[in-house]
Parts: sequence; structure tokens; C-alpha cells
Amino acid sequence: MLLSMGKKEFPFDPLRASRLVRELSQTETRAAPDTLIQALQQASPHSEPRISKEERSALQEIVLDTLETLTQSETWLLNMLLFERMSLRQVERLVGIPKTTVARKRDKILRKLENQLRSHSLVSEYLARNL
Repeated sequence: MLLSMGKKEFPFDPLRASRLVRELSQTETRAAPDTLIQALQQASPHSEPRISKEERSALQEIVLDTLETLTQSETWLLNMLLFERMSLRQVERLVGIPKTTVARKRDKILRKLENQLRSHSLVSEYLARNL
């Protein structure tokens, strides 16, 4: 969780995220149930149902809407650190600010995203079921 991280701990592991994205893209979306009712019907007794296409789509929309609330500089910083896999030192050299400031900005952005996402009831329910 973001709020309980230590000094050197990175709150979001981009390698883990890319692995999850790869796994999600490799799963057959055709086999995923269309609605929550179908997901419940397909689930074996005493097990969690698979996420429905309907719920997945709603969650994706929430995440995309939340990412759109970021400023241009916040989006750029997250892109450089998470997707371009630049180090804090590399971003420091590129932008010209100390790496501790870059780290603080990153943490502030991630906390902002986390708070906005957790404010949605659908995200809260999903996290409660899957964590």
C-alpha cells in the first residue's frame, strides 16, 4: 500500500504491472462471462466468480477517467518512471531537479490516484474481493 511504504521502497512495481497486463491480455476474453449473473452461474460452488466483461469494462473506464485527471507534467512523470522504466536519477538529469523531489512527486501522484480510485464504490468492492 502506498501510505505504508518505506524510504527506498517503490510503491508500484512496473515489472509486476507489465506481467499482469500480459496475463490479462492472454486470457480469453470470449470465455469471460458477459454479466455478473453469468459469472455467478459459471463459478463452481464456494469459489469467487470470474470478473464479468461488464465489470471489467466499468473498472477500465474508472481507471482511464482517473488518469485523465492528472496534469500533463504528472502524466509525463508517471510515463517516464513506469512505462519507459527510467530511474529516478535519469529523470533527475532530464528535468534538472533532485531525485528526492522526483520521488516525492511520484509518491504524491500515486497517492492521488489511489485516493481517487478508492473513492469509487466499484473499485472498493473489487479490491475487497481480490486482496
